[in-house]
Amino acid sequence: MGRTAFRVEGLMKNRMRRAAVLTAALLGGILAGPALSAGAQTPPDLDSGYVSDFSDVLSDAQETRLEKRLGELASSDGLPELYVVLVPDFAEPSNALAWADATALRNNLAPDQYLLAIATEGRSLAISAEYGGDAVAAGPLSEDRVLQIEDDLGSRYLADDDWAGGIGFVADEFAKAPLPWWVWVLGIAGVGLVIVVVTQLVLLVRRRRALAAELRTLEGQKKTAARRLVQTDEAVRTSEQELGFVTAEFGEETTASFTALLADCRARLQEAFQLLEKLQDAEEDSTAETREWTNTILRLCVEVDDDLDGRRQELASLRALAEGAADTLARLRTARADAATLQSEAADRLASLAAAFAPADLIGVVDNADQIGGRLQAADVQLEALQRAVDARKPKAITDAVHEVERLLAEAKELRSAIEAQADALSARSASSAAAASTLEQATTAVRAAEASVQARPGGVSAFTLSRLNAAQRLLATAAAASDPDAAQRHAASALATAEQVQSLIGEAAPERGRFVRSAASTHPADDGAVMYDTAVSAAARESSWQNYVGEDDTDGMGGKAVAGGLSGGVIGLFGGMAVGEGNPGAVAMFVIGGAVLGALLGAFGSSGGGGGSSSGWGGSSGSSSRRSWSSSSRSSRSSSSRSSSRSSSRSSGRSGGRRF
Repeated sequence: MGRTAFRVEGLMKNRMRRAAVLTAALLGGILAGPALSAGAQTPPDLDSGYVSDFSDVLSDAQETRLEKRLGELASSDGLPELYVVLVPDFAEPSNALAWADATALRNNLAPDQYLLAIATEGRSLAISAEYGGDAVAAGPLSEDRVLQIEDDLGSRYLADDDWAGGIGFVADEFAKAPLPWWVWVLGIAGVGLVIVVVTQLVLLVRRRRALAAELRTLEGQKKTAARRLVQTDEAVRTSEQELGFVTAEFGEETTASFTALLADCRARLQEAFQLLEKLQDAEEDSTAETREWTNTILRLCVEVDDDLDGRRQELASLRALAEGAADTLARLRTARADAATLQSEAADRLASLAAAFAPADLIGVVDNADQIGGRLQAADVQLEALQRAVDARKPKAITDAVHEVERLLAEAKELRSAIEAQADALSARSASSAAAASTLEQATTAVRAAEASVQARPGGVSAFTLSRLNAAQRLLATAAAASDPDAAQRHAASALATAEQVQSLIGEAAPERGRFVRSAASTHPADDGAVMYDTAVSAAARESSWQNYVGEDDTDGMGGKAVAGGLSGGVIGLFGGMAVGEGNPGAVAMFVIGGAVLGALLGAFGSSGGGGGSSSGWGGSSGSSSRRSWSSSSRSSRSSSSRSSSRSSSRSSGRSGGRRF
């Protein structure tokens, strides 16, 4: 009662004082002549209350009601105080914001005390505020918030001369103070809890879905297709070796049908490898495509195996090894003796290459000498088994032993040949440095070396390595057939890099889920986009721009994606809630929680792992469509320059003027 009575009692005194001030101003105006326009007011001392109506546009009832409202605002904890001064026009300075700041400084207003200055006849307004700075405390309201209040005050109230309504509106806006720190802590904790709960739910659902789909998943079928393709390729290569011996015995005319069959099998395997390459590339495949391609690979492998099995019996009958077992044993012993020097020759050749080239260049053949030794030892064991089978007159055992000895000796020779093929490839590369060989020649020797290394290890390389060799062969064929020199150069370079990659993968298991991507550097329309799986060795050796991508199980990183998405969504929801909710705590909380939930879901299930949505979708400005055209222009002009103040450089910093209405 005492404070309110004091406010009311001071109203009459204020009226008398303002009358005296106006009288003095009138006399000063007469004496000053044209120096001041009629009704202009210099920064005055404020009345003892919160409202100083020097324009006398408020009724006694309105002023009493506003004094009470502003007093309640000032007595509330955590809320700023608001002082209001109404004058006919601003003078010395005439700029509205400078006049408001000067009045605030003159009356020693604190950082949490704001001054609303209104020129009722000059049709301008400004709110003087403290925004912080060096060693200066800031008021609780941001500059953007103050600007928004000025916009709405001028366009919605003062433009219609609703002085009391406008002041009441500003008081209501000031009552919407920022949330205390503990509310933010609780909000962040709530968002974190929501993210954890959503993440666990998502993981639970995903695990159940994975268990339910485990029996029908296509991933197992893809692995089965790759494994079966490796086995079929081994069978074809072994048959090609055997055919070489049969041809040597009986001539090419007798084995022509077998040669044609193997060529057909190799063509079908090439088709299967191309489908496997599609399954392993970086492009996402649909379920139907994956099922169709894996089924086709398996079908082609079955067809090749059936054809080989049918002709295998014919070869066995043709050779009739059991009848000439003694002669065959003698022939194989001679072949074994001839192969005795292969290991030492290979070791010497590797030693000379190691002295001339980097270890990375020999990675595909570095252990060939040891492997030759292993093949020869195994051949000796099989020769002993063949001797026992001949003595015991066991046709099947004789046939099996003969096949094994021939295979082992053939692989030993191919391992030795692979060293020479790699040496030719390295020599071609060195010659290219001296401009003595073209890229196509380099690629030819490199692919030949890769073929020799793979041929010497049937069944000993992964499906990925075989698919890379197949790709290198196709690229080389494309380069050789290209009529455009630039296209031929590009394809040859890709074939060379892929062949070198095959050498780096020889004897090592490629990643189960390894994927290879198309070269980003190739933009030529004629280029079909050479592909290559990047390894540390090949990348360093070629200094290429190939990219490496290894697919991961979505479930492994899903929790982290959900957390990241939830945090992003919560942040976006926070800003959206502050814009749309206009500071309402309930609205802000709803936006934050909703954004966190949606962001976590998008992070876990979405393709990009993001969360929250776009900045335009969550919020936006409030009431912008109702503002007058001068709002945006005056705001931009106010932010274009800064002003100084004797009180502090931070009060109304960055704003050059008030606002017209």
